[in-house]
Amino acid sequence: MPSTARTALAHRTRPTTLTRRVVGTPAEVAAALAVLRESGRLMFADRPHQHPDGRVTVTVRFLNTARTAPPVVRRLRRGRVIAAIAITTAAVGALAGIGYLAAQVAYTVQRNAPAVVGVVLVLLVLAVLLLRRKATCGGLHCSGCQH
Repeated sequence: MPSTARTALAHRTRPTTLTRRVVGTPAEVAAALAVLRESGRLMFADRPHQHPDGRVTVTVRFLNTARTAPPVVRRLRRGRVIAAIAITTAAVGALAGIGYLAAQVAYTVQRNAPAVVGVVLVLLVLAVLLLRRKATCGGLHCSGCQH
């Protein structure tokens, strides 16, 4: 540890502790204890003492600090955030590209459906005509054709 940090730590003063008696309705005392507990300054609270008029007394010990303790902050590592954003962007881009291509294929099929159906029908008719044709002589009679 550098000497400047050690010097700074040596001059830091520890907060003093205060002991106080909190008196009020049960809701008011609970709210005061909750504030001290959430600020991180509460060190001790004894059992509540119930008064006949409905008030409650609790003795508390807490740190006397000018400011409250900061809340715990979980910081994400910058590399993980960048990786998560990059992966999410790539996935959204891939889905958008697939959707665009699917829309283009559907539009092309819809627009060219009559032409495609016509070509398929012509090919079917040609296939049927070619399969029905019997083998015949080409004009020259041979002994095997029985013509």
